[in-house]
Amino acid sequence: MSALSIELRKERRTGIVFVLLAIGVLGALYACANFLVRGETLLGMPLDPMDILLTQLYGMIVVINMFGIIVAACMIYGMEFRGDAIKKMLVMPMKMPSMYGSKFLVITVGLLIAVAMQNGVLALIGASSLPEGAYDPGAVIAFAGYSLITSMPVLTLMLLVSSRIENMWIPLGIGVAGFLSAMALASVDSPLVLAHPFVLMLKPAIAMSAQPDFLAIAVSAAQTVIFLAAGLWLSGRERYE
Repeated sequence: MSALSIELRKERRTGIVFVLLAIGVLGALYACANFLVRGETLLGMPLDPMDILLTQLYGMIVVINMFGIIVAACMIYGMEFRGDAIKKMLVMPMKMPSMYGSKFLVITVGLLIAVAMQNGVLALIGASSLPEGAYDPGAVIAFAGYSLITSMPVLTLMLLVSSRIENMWIPLGIGVAGFLSAMALASVDSPLVLAHPFVLMLKPAIAMSAQPDFLAIAVSAAQTVIFLAAGLWLSGRERYE
């Protein structure tokens, strides 16, 4: 049995799949409710309609996604440390990096589905409510990819932290601290703040334009590779003695 199939069987009992689907639904419902209540006010802003649709409705969605990632990452390794279950996994014909990679894939695919749901609703809102000729489906697809890429550093960092610390409350606290510090730094006009993974994730929401920031994309890709590689390497060295 492959590491991924084992992981999927375990996730049926953790609620992680439900958490990731729930953030997709909550984000989509928020976008609908926000535009329903504030649609006329938003469209009256001196911005391009597509920028209004994507950036102004994404603010709360990104917060929902961020906390969904934090909770999912904490839960996915919390169950392994409960009752020393991870030590028992060592007797199975499976390498620990394979288990780590499977957990990464589960959360990533779950987040991808959530982002697709949220941006699907944004697309429907844009197609039905924006002024004639203003809606650009390509911009929605580009923004969806941009928001997913800038979310990956937080996902890989939280998975790395969760895999190293047995007490689930400590990674959860680190995630909350990351969010609060990012809120304080997000408005700082300096490329140095992009070194903060949580600031990267907030980047699409705080910008006034929906156009992807290629520096943010490059930094996000680099951080994702570094955190993922570190997690895989450390999981291979750990013996859980």
